[in-house]
Amino acid sequence: MISEYILSKEEIRSINEQYGGSLRMDAEIETALEAGKGKTIFRKIAYLLRAILVGHPFTDGNKRTALMVALAMLEKSQIKVEEKQKERIVEEIRKIASENIRDRRGDRQPKAVNQIKRIERLVRYAVTGD
Repeated sequence: MISEYILSKEEIRSINEQYGGSLRMDAEIETALEAGKGKTIFRKIAYLLRAILVGHPFTDGNKRTALMVALAMLEKSQIKVEEKQKERIVEEIRKIASENIRDRRGDRQPKAVNQIKRIERLVRYAVTGD
């Protein structure tokens, strides 16, 4: 059975350590894990990607960690990801990181909510094409 979090903070930290980084601050990760409770897999991934790509909780390897966290969560959720889909996820992560996910639409919702929704759409599209 998959836990509510799918990946624990310790598993996420372990993924990052493979890329030579270390956890600077864990509040972003903990907040993302809590916010994802009861949400869909793509929303859970969106919370964590935002925490990692915008919050930079690790000293190094934030983009690589974000990618591997997303892939590990999809795998644990038994969502098969083909090579082409992985490439699309990498493209989206690069886009999110380079833009620092600025929401230029000026929606009235808080910026973080817009960012999460946008990341969720990007990841869902990269995986499912929808």
